[in-house]
Amino acid sequence: MKRRIHKKGKILHRWITVGIVAVCFIPAGTTALGADVREGAADVYHYHPEGKADPFKPFVTIVTEEKEGEKKKVSVPRSPLEKFVVSEFRLTGILWTGTKKIAIVRSPDGKRHLLQRGTAIGINEGTVIEIRPDGVVILEKVKDFAGNTKEERIILALQKNREHP
Repeated sequence: MKRRIHKKGKILHRWITVGIVAVCFIPAGTTALGADVREGAADVYHYHPEGKADPFKPFVTIVTEEKEGEKKKVSVPRSPLEKFVVSEFRLTGILWTGTKKIAIVRSPDGKRHLLQRGTAIGINEGTVIEIRPDGVVILEKVKDFAGNTKEERIILALQKNREHP
């Protein structure tokens, strides 16, 4: 009698296992195999460019103004270095490698930038003209109160490290 109960228990256990496997795996498989491709097409993402920036357009455009028959170009910042006044930059280091001289400055937003001779910097069309061991010389166009434009040399000095106790 024990054998019979034990045998029924094994058979019952097998059928329960088969039932669990069937419930878990077969419905998922049948829906994936029998699914219509056109039904899922409504859930597919489609890109709509209206109201979004074109990733292939340049970020900055040059704006021209017309005054009494003459065109005047308005300067627009072309790089992050041209968004701030030169005096807002802090010179943090100078690197000399053979014939190459590089200065490292930190902008007011906390980012570091590399300067070489000829690099544009500042909102007043400044240009790095010389990198010295103790600072950087920048030539900048400045307008006075009368509207006359003159060139001015600005020196960003390298600050000495303070002794920490």
